Amino acid sequence: MVELENLETIKEMGDSSAAMVVESLREMLCMDVEMDVSAVHVDTIEGIPEILKLADDTIVGAYVGFAGNVSGTVLTILSVESARAMADILLAGMDEEEPTGHLTEMQESAILEIGNILTSPFIDVMADAMSMELTQSPPAIACDRLSVLIERSLDEGVKDDVAIVFNSALHVVNQNIDCNILMLPNPGTVNLLFAQL
Repeated sequence: MVELENLETIKEMGDSSAAMVVESLREMLCMDVEMDVSAVHVDTIEGIPEILKLADDTIVGAYVGFAGNVSGTVLTILSVESARAMADILLAGMDEEEPTGHLTEMQESAILEIGNILTSPFIDVMADAMSMELTQSPPAIACDRLSVLIERSLDEGVKDDVAIVFNSALHVVNQNIDCNILMLPNPGTVNLLFAQL
């Protein structure tokens, strides 16, 4: 069971991470950006769809792995509509290609870059909080159902039942971007993670 004190610490980490995301996106986009982490949940992977109120539809996931004394993945979840809106803001009309799937190649590339900006601060803040050095893998992207995205983002053969969910929202200019961050620690590292916080 996760202590209330742990949840408060994780929420503070989420707020600090969001502040770093906002600063990076403001610099990149030269626009006013806000990011709010409204709540934090520690739950089973099976409980994530209910927490996020997600139907079993195709969504966009950008994920970055981390390794060190604690390892796992941070996964950014966007609706297809939010991913397109976010990519179009970054691309500023440069992409005239028609998507053959859910996103064009340029939109996927933009979401990879944005996904890296969204996920890296959560890893950096966690590393600082635990006084650990964590290395990050290059970001990856996929469009699929949530269960498939989680499966893809985890190391092959690695499966744990614990996820930390940061309920988030991004506001860029007049766009409200649905955005949620999942931290998926690898087995054997969850207890260490909470013990270090």
